[in-house]
Amino acid sequence: MTFPSHAALTKAELLERYAKGDRNFEQSHLHDTDMQGLLLHGIDLSESILTHINFSGSDLRGADLGWADLSRTNLEKVDLRGAILTRADLSYANLRGANLLKADLSLAKLDHTELDGTIMPDGSISQ
Repeated sequence: MTFPSHAALTKAELLERYAKGDRNFEQSHLHDTDMQGLLLHGIDLSESILTHINFSGSDLRGADLGWADLSRTNLEKVDLRGAILTRADLSYANLRGANLLKADLSLAKLDHTELDGTIMPDGSISQ
């Protein structure tokens, strides 16, 4: 279900716009998409609905994912160094082996989130 304030976005559209220098994808809706292994430095997906996405192995350094719904998203081995995840919903997400060094997880929802081997914002490794 797409909410009126959330513009539907396809992988092709996102990649085309990103390649042209656009980084603002705030309040987008992307669902059940394979985004594995992509380089998306500094992308702004804040307040977006990004459920059931496979971002595994992607580079999202410095991304703004604040207030985003990332529930049930695969973020395994994703580079999220310096990313903003303030109030993001990471419920049931897979963050195994992800790098969250210096990321902002303030008030993020981490219910049932897989964190084995994840580098946490303070540099510690989650067991």
